[in-house]
Amino acid sequence: DTTLADRNTFATRVAGKGSDPEKKALFASVTKRIDYTPKFGTELHGIKLSQLTEQQSEELAALIAERGAVFFRDQDDLDYKEHVKLGKRWGPLHVHPLVPHSQDNPEVIVLDSRLSPPSRFNTNDSWHSDVSFEPAPASFSILKFEEIPEAGGDTIWSNGYQLYDDLSQPIKTLLEGLTATHSSDIFKVLTQSSGRKTFGKLNDSVHPVIRTNPVTGWKSVYVNPVFTREINELNPVESKWILDYLADLVAKKLQYQIRFHWKKDSVAIWDNRSTYHTGVPDFRPYQRRGVRVTVSGEKPFYDSASGTQAKAWEATAKAIVERQEAADKIAEKAKAAAQSTASATTA
Repeated sequence: DTTLADRNTFATRVAGKGSDPEKKALFASVTKRIDYTPKFGTELHGIKLSQLTEQQSEELAALIAERGAVFFRDQDDLDYKEHVKLGKRWGPLHVHPLVPHSQDNPEVIVLDSRLSPPSRFNTNDSWHSDVSFEPAPASFSILKFEEIPEAGGDTIWSNGYQLYDDLSQPIKTLLEGLTATHSSDIFKVLTQSSGRKTFGKLNDSVHPVIRTNPVTGWKSVYVNPVFTREINELNPVESKWILDYLADLVAKKLQYQIRFHWKKDSVAIWDNRSTYHTGVPDFRPYQRRGVRVTVSGEKPFYDSASGTQAKAWEATAKAIVERQEAADKIAEKAKAAAQSTASATTA
């Protein structure tokens, strides 16, 4: 069906926006929370994604937008039907114009290292934001691996919020007025070389270089090495320099990154509006097979009045420092009391 992907539409609402900031309903079911870094990446235990209430799913959407990526283990009951159901709670599901998918569920794409050639439909070692070439690019992606290698095969995410926050003010000012063309050129080349039939149009779209996340209201850099062809307002040399510089920061700034080690039936959900990700091609000769559902979001926009993760984080960071200082004082008092008791006993 060459028109299958032409069903792709914009989201009519912003999932997670306006939900309980404390996420009480969601965390009522959480038995353990592991934050991968203070700002980025969280693993939740005790949650079954197939059993979320509507309120919990909205709070989870907000948490993903804030933390960038959220991970779950032991989701064996998240079959294709439940996978699709979860994604549809947050918006219309994207049908990929080229990547192989389930025949019964075209919204579920198959990521299998056995495909020939092995790298044809796998963006390992290529930092990207999913389907940013679409007019309504991905908001959330939900990935589950059904088969994992005995070693290797991790996925890495990089924080677009922090990338923006760490840029100097002159560079921020420059980028905030620019747009970039995101292209499906990589897939066009594949169709020409392989003769593979597409499921719909391979789009090119123009998006702001700095994007506002509609859930958090924070600014993020929204370009990536796989799909961003050029910055439209710059000449080719300037465009390449800026894009190469930003791509270099994404790939090399370790403080922006988190790494997830897959286990069978693990699930990762991430916000493509504010993160980049790449698979790590280090698992040969083992194989891996996963399935992904991609939620179409809104048309990307930039709001000059947007906030930043850095500003929002100030109060949290202050509270953490105060809590640590209070704990240190208690420990010092306990140590002093212990020493006093020991001295009195000796005397």
